[in-house]
Amino acid sequence: MSKLILITGISKGLGYAMTEGFIKEGHTVIGCARSSDALDKIRHSFSATNDFTSVDVANEPLVKEWPQGVLQKYSPPDIVINNAAITNYPAPLWEIPSEEFSDLIDINIKGVANIIRHFVPAMRVRHRT
Repeated sequence: MSKLILITGISKGLGYAMTEGFIKEGHTVIGCARSSDALDKIRHSFSATNDFTSVDVANEPLVKEWPQGVLQKYSPPDIVINNAAITNYPAPLWEIPSEEFSDLIDINIKGVANIIRHFVPAMRVRHRT
């Protein structure tokens, strides 16, 4: 049975591989990444039944807008995969600039919360959590 799968961070690595794999298995993927250029390439690689949007998961106002369009076009997702993440270069914490560390916290932790906060309520209404 085909599922509607939402994946963050689809522009490269694991996010791209999951997107490709799920689409090949017949599922519909709703995905986001920060890079518009990367998304343009992804849109050309996969059918129009999938939906890819430029969203920075750390930016809550953008994340809050994204589900409004998604939920008008589709039902709530069956699965949400919070994949978007960054890493700092390997170093002792005191050598990592505070701005870089803040970016990591904003994307890797707050980004996950932002996606959950704005998609899961609709999923719960449809009993998908």
